[in-house]
Amino acid sequence: MTDNREPARIGVTVQLTEEQTQAFAAGQAVDIVVRLVPDVSATCGGSPAGMGAAAMEPSSDDGTSYAHQESMWESSPTAGEVLPGAVSRRAVVSLDSTLPEAETLFRSAIVSLDAIPGNEIEGISPLYHVSNFDGPDAMAAVVQLHTRLDARSLIGALGTIEEAHADQIDLDLVDMEGVSSNEPDCRVPWPSAARRAQVLAPWFDMDPDARLGGDPVSFLLAMAPDAGRVGVLSDDWILGGER
Repeated sequence: MTDNREPARIGVTVQLTEEQTQAFAAGQAVDIVVRLVPDVSATCGGSPAGMGAAAMEPSSDDGTSYAHQESMWESSPTAGEVLPGAVSRRAVVSLDSTLPEAETLFRSAIVSLDAIPGNEIEGISPLYHVSNFDGPDAMAAVVQLHTRLDARSLIGALGTIEEAHADQIDLDLVDMEGVSSNEPDCRVPWPSAARRAQVLAPWFDMDPDARLGGDPVSFLLAMAPDAGRVGVLSDDWILGGER
């Protein structure tokens, strides 16, 4: 059957920073992220298909979108406003990387995540070392935040941060308060997390009472097949400096 419906058109007004304006005038590429009003329902949200890794963020009341420049989120003066109806939810995000500079990359990614309007980091786990039999060793950590983005928007934001760091780190939405989804591009809670000690161990250290899918994280960690291959590397790594 032929679909004769007209394609949807969305008008977007973009405010650029002075640096972005100069770059745009010089013919250089300027990365921006257009976001929609977060869905307040307990689902992944209603972002349009085909957005890929583009994160979706609430626009201001006049329709102005917030601009994204590399790993730092810069916004218009109205960016700090909270849209009526936006629901703040607790979310857990995992970080991992096999690069030696993973610790530095993690700190930068956390700053970027916290800088997104509507996000507030409230917990950071110890840094863990992960021994892998079938590949290079890795480092891992977990952060907890409150966010006014819906799940799909937050997943998109994580993808944008990954791209800003040249895909040298992996960021995954592990769980979001009150959200359950099995959509292919938005699985919440993250199914693999229940079997991965590199996610469960730092999460348990950060929040001993945490639960995933109704099960205590402590129980899932005890049953994880890779529990013997993870260990604490640093408790205060987020502060930087020599360990």
